[in-house]
Amino acid sequence: MSVPFLQVRRQLRAHWFRNLLTVGAVSLAVLLFAFLVSLIRTLDAQVEDSSGERVVVQSAVSLFVDLPLDYQTKIESVPGVMELTKWQWFGAYHKDPNSGFFPQFAVDPDRMLRMYEADIEIEEGPPGASGDLRAAVARAMAEEKRAALVGVKTMEKFGWKVGDTVQLICTIFPHPSGGAWDFNIVGSYSKKKDNVDDQTMFFRFDYLEDTFSGGDAAEAVGTGTYFVQTAPGASAAVIDGIDALFANGPQRTRTFTEAAFQQGFVSMLGNLPLFLGTIGGAVLFAVFFSVVNAMLIAGRQRIRETGILKALGFSDGSIGLSLLLESLLLTSVGGLLGVAVVLGASQALKQGLAGFFPNFEVGPGTLLQGFAIAVLMGLVAGIAPMLHLMRLRPTAALRNEG
Repeated sequence: MSVPFLQVRRQLRAHWFRNLLTVGAVSLAVLLFAFLVSLIRTLDAQVEDSSGERVVVQSAVSLFVDLPLDYQTKIESVPGVMELTKWQWFGAYHKDPNSGFFPQFAVDPDRMLRMYEADIEIEEGPPGASGDLRAAVARAMAEEKRAALVGVKTMEKFGWKVGDTVQLICTIFPHPSGGAWDFNIVGSYSKKKDNVDDQTMFFRFDYLEDTFSGGDAAEAVGTGTYFVQTAPGASAAVIDGIDALFANGPQRTRTFTEAAFQQGFVSMLGNLPLFLGTIGGAVLFAVFFSVVNAMLIAGRQRIRETGILKALGFSDGSIGLSLLLESLLLTSVGGLLGVAVVLGASQALKQGLAGFFPNFEVGPGTLLQGFAIAVLMGLVAGIAPMLHLMRLRPTAALRNEG
């Protein structure tokens, strides 16, 4: 075994506790880097994957103020509008409020399926369906008023299957009977793009409207938003046309592109990307200097040993290389450990963040970047003490008292 490797092995054994702390610090930095970068990329992807030819209409007062249902035909009359569907937040839970959040929306299913053909993939249709599953789901939802299309992640979470009847309890729209709402699952879907998730349940708006308005509700159902498909290049004109149409009420509107609507939800969290980036940068900065400090200490501890080796004829390069190898080994092991922890915890992270960031995922590119940063830390931290050892004269090194 060559001198550099012998020195590295001896130093690792002699100062195992310090080296263990260095490895732990680097692994923590990689773990935090992967988490924060993945979270930022999740937020960005929701905006970047949004369609440039869809716009969202909401009340100018607040997203929590419903729009009248007769706005639908009026919006359809605006030049450039190709298709639209109501989107009404339902906000129910299955069995237990603490059983886990998942979104539900009342929509016009046939319209929604056409508008989001490029965004969602039908994974399973009604029992016995074959061929065009999207068309089969559309038919099933047209025939069954209680029909629902559910994302694959929610299906897996609750152990639901296509054909099941599930019950949800809603506080926003309590069922007139005082009990639960029944839904028949006629299909499941997965996402193709990050502007949608695969946890949502979509069901017929008229089921909500007829059931709730037919009970003892204080007022008729409206819709929180209209999602509008526009002709190519017509989104700006459609936005102006819709808002001008309702400028004098009865309920003024505020219309956004789908990307701006998604960005609005991100901005509700404040400047989260900047905040997360600042935290991540501060941690990486602190860990980097802890690695630099550890390698400077390792270099000082080698001075007398370096004088002996140089007096025996060993080259400057082989002596300096041993310290650089030690630095790279420590940070590489820390980087690999951090990547392993992220891989092991990724599923738990996805489940824990599903309610707020349903599309959260740690990609292989992020893990590779984290490991590369760890290796770069070791390279930069080892250069200064390596050069110092290489420049030492044997006599000066032997006189050093440590």
